Amino acid sequence: MNWLRVRNLNICLAAILIIFLGVMQLHTHSANAKSGPIKGRMEMGFYDLMSDQREVYNVQIMDMDEALLFTLTRADDPLFALRGKLEETRHKHGRVFYDYVPIRYSNPENYKLVFSFIDFLRHNNVWVYPMTVNKKPLVIGQSGMMFLFPLSS
Repeated sequence: MNWLRVRNLNICLAAILIIFLGVMQLHTHSANAKSGPIKGRMEMGFYDLMSDQREVYNVQIMDMDEALLFTLTRADDPLFALRGKLEETRHKHGRVFYDYVPIRYSNPENYKLVFSFIDFLRHNNVWVYPMTVNKKPLVIGQSGMMFLFPLSS
């Protein structure tokens, strides 16, 4: 097994996860200011440059009390479904920590990149550091990656 390839894939998966959690964290903070629940949709992709593989998923996000419910589907495969919950476990030094709770997973075509993403979620407690710079939400993840979310006023 090529360990450099595995390490690069893990770094890419961590970066995608941090963006995903950052967007969801911003939705959670927006929910506290509004009276109704917030639902969001976005597209998320996994890319492995070494093997030239690409997997694209539609993501639906819904905030709940102290948790974020998400569903991943594929436009080209109606049998694929991933549903999970990210439970907010604690706040420490400005960071928000999450644990992954699986709800449903159906992967009949054995998509490997999303499986690596799920494996990462199952074995790691992930965190994001939300902050505001010039009235714009900024999320910093555990790998040091920063994501500025452009909100419309």
